[in-house]
Amino acid sequence: MLSIFQGRKPQVPPLFAPGTLKLSEKVHWLASKSLIDPLPYVQRHVRGDWGEASEAECQLNDVALEQGAPMTSRFKITPRLFLLVITSDDQRTTVVQLPEEGAVN
Repeated sequence: MLSIFQGRKPQVPPLFAPGTLKLSEKVHWLASKSLIDPLPYVQRHVRGDWGEASEAECQLNDVALEQGAPMTSRFKITPRLFLLVITSDDQRTTVVQLPEEGAVN
């Protein structure tokens, strides 16, 4: 008997809690129009999937996780649209924003 779950990969547990989740104004607008869903990208981020970050950025994030520094992931949504997911050094806040947006308070 074949299981419907046979081809699924086991879920990687979160490495840290995202804290308070904030969406930038543009990301909030895109989400409100059902054009993007930022939650899957936040889930990937907290599991240590840094998306399309460079190898150097990935290494910095791995060190940041250990030492309490900010962590940034970059996810390609379309060929011209990326989302940044940024967790603060104290892991109290995670912000989802577009690269062209400044820091979100």
